[in-house]
Amino acid sequence: MARHSASDGPDFSIETPALRQAVDYVRGFLRSPETGTDQPDASGTGHVIAVVGEYGTGKTHLTVEVLRQVLSGGDETVHTLYVDAPADTFLALYKERFFRKLDKADVRRRVTEYYADIVADELTDSPLTSDAARLLRERQLSPQDVVRRLGLRESTFLQELQARLGHITEHADFGTALALFLRPEFEAAVWEWLAGHPADPALKERGVERTIDNDISALEAIGVFAFLYGRQGHRFVLAVDEFEKVLSRGTRSARHEGSVLAFKKLLEVFAQTRSLLILSGLPDFMEILPPDAQQRISCLVRPTALSFEDARQYIRYSLGRSGTDAGLRPFSDEVIAYLVELAGGNARKVIRLCYHAYQAGAAAGTDITRAMIREVARDQFEVSSPQDVRAEIVRVLDSGGWAFEPDHRLGEDDGTQVTFWLPVGDNGTGLGVVVTQSILNEEEALRVAQQGEQVLAATTASSFVVLVVNGYLAGQLADTVTSEFARVFTYSPRRFPEDFAAAVKGFMQRLEATFNDDRISLIENRMAQLMRQTSSVRGSLDEMGSRLTSPAMLERAVARGVQRAFGAAAGTMNAQADISLPPTVALRFRQSALELQTWREALETSVDALFDGSDDPYGPPSVHTSLTRALGALYLQERTLSGFRDAVNRLLDRTPEERHRAASDSLGQLCSTYDRLTDGNADMLEQLGPLNELWQGAHPTSRGSLADRNTPHLLVLSLRSLARDVYDLCQSYYY
Repeated sequence: MARHSASDGPDFSIETPALRQAVDYVRGFLRSPETGTDQPDASGTGHVIAVVGEYGTGKTHLTVEVLRQVLSGGDETVHTLYVDAPADTFLALYKERFFRKLDKADVRRRVTEYYADIVADELTDSPLTSDAARLLRERQLSPQDVVRRLGLRESTFLQELQARLGHITEHADFGTALALFLRPEFEAAVWEWLAGHPADPALKERGVERTIDNDISALEAIGVFAFLYGRQGHRFVLAVDEFEKVLSRGTRSARHEGSVLAFKKLLEVFAQTRSLLILSGLPDFMEILPPDAQQRISCLVRPTALSFEDARQYIRYSLGRSGTDAGLRPFSDEVIAYLVELAGGNARKVIRLCYHAYQAGAAAGTDITRAMIREVARDQFEVSSPQDVRAEIVRVLDSGGWAFEPDHRLGEDDGTQVTFWLPVGDNGTGLGVVVTQSILNEEEALRVAQQGEQVLAATTASSFVVLVVNGYLAGQLADTVTSEFARVFTYSPRRFPEDFAAAVKGFMQRLEATFNDDRISLIENRMAQLMRQTSSVRGSLDEMGSRLTSPAMLERAVARGVQRAFGAAAGTMNAQADISLPPTVALRFRQSALELQTWREALETSVDALFDGSDDPYGPPSVHTSLTRALGALYLQERTLSGFRDAVNRLLDRTPEERHRAASDSLGQLCSTYDRLTDGNADMLEQLGPLNELWQGAHPTSRGSLADRNTPHLLVLSLRSLARDVYDLCQSYYY
């Protein structure tokens, strides 16, 4: 439902209250009167919209719908930019996202408009040139041509342009650079400087000396473009998705007071120009903004939960789009209501459950039932085994230096057992951690809640108990469960370690504060924790050292040295394609490559069978189309995988100094690129299941051979996790 660009084409949208609020606000923004072309707007017709919500609530979709509404009028004076924030700083947001979306020719046109106005002002008073002045203001004549044909002194106009742009942008160096941008001999140097590179000597001679190399200058640069567009009667619209990656607790920009103040200044800039800033993200970023900055946000939108009618409308639309004329089947009103209740109205979860429930119903050849919905929820959200979750918790506790006891029983009853117990002092006070699988019905919720109640009853009044759900916590059962626990975590491999560590640290500090009267015991506990942390770090370093000096690593280093010393004489890269890859990384790439090859060969056999003279074993032409599309997706994914592998191979084949200089080729960026390309292929790859069944139907002797080795779901999971696995595996060998 959500897309990651404002130009992905038409899509279905449910008109929720949040969407209506945002669209109504944008319509008011579009109706707001124009200000003077290059004069500051004291009334503040610019706007800032914040779309704030938890994961999966439809923030991105709502943001894209707002942009679509902005563009719906076909107004050529409206210019939109959509960027997804990097997990970095405002500087990275500017250089890696914002600037790359700017249209060089469009920026030149905006500067030329200022130049045209200056020339027109000079020509207005004379009857001989008044027509030329009018045509300049109507943008029907080029100011450069007019100056040249009339023999006017160009340097005078360019000096005035420089002064005016410096006044408008509120930065003299930007005014100078933009004025020089109109001169062909300076165009490349100016664009290079705006991209964040050091100024060319030719620019330094003219007063452009600093570099856009920190948060403050990057935010100033964004504001300059808002001024540049807004003061010429244009509307500049910037949407930043996943904004919490840049501004939330723990990010570098949030820790720098100057960055936060510069961002507050940017909000003021958007209020002074005919501009619209859309910030979309988790609630975290709102907590960082000071109160006076929050007051600059003129519209706060919180995506609302999907209702039964919303989900019913979405399902009917999706089935109709696929050519199904059977109403809601295989869904029913009862099942839809249960699905929405189970998902807690979370848009992403509703859509995900709908999709996989439909696949399950089609595979079973029956209507969808409540039991199917629960089974799908477990399959989709229990992505890690219980053992993996326990191991992750142990790693977090070890790294924090906290003493803990696994599977600890606090009383005589089995219900008082916790998965982990972190004692504080000797009087039975501590932090309990309970780990459970998905909670999908009332019975499971009551069981877990009762366990939390029994554990609390068996401890002191100051103790805490937290719950870790490995899987899915049904929305309608959340209140039943959370009432007995100090904190409830839904396990996610990416966010859980950081969130869990921060929470444990907070709870342990609160518990230790109760021992203020026993300072000696508190100091002893802190010293013991420090020793455990030191031991954990030493163990990690020893393990890393053993890996770096392992026979496999030495073999790899020797092979790489031979390759560099003798070049082609040592063999081609085809002969040793993985020469720079650590053995575990090469093995992970080969695993995914083999899975893709297996599916591709199976579908190639299916295509060949279409020409064997049998009576259309694959059904209607639409199935043939799906077959060829899926095969195309496999070819594309194989190329994506090989490109990713080769890029990692090149990166690891460099010396540390070379890798440091080649920042654009960093491993994190390569992994992000692979993830984006794979996400685009994932839906098509999920369709391989029905095609596999068709192929097996036409080849009974091969029945089960492919399905036993690989299912579409497992294939997609393997491909989606490849970048993360490669990143983690490379960290031990990255040198």
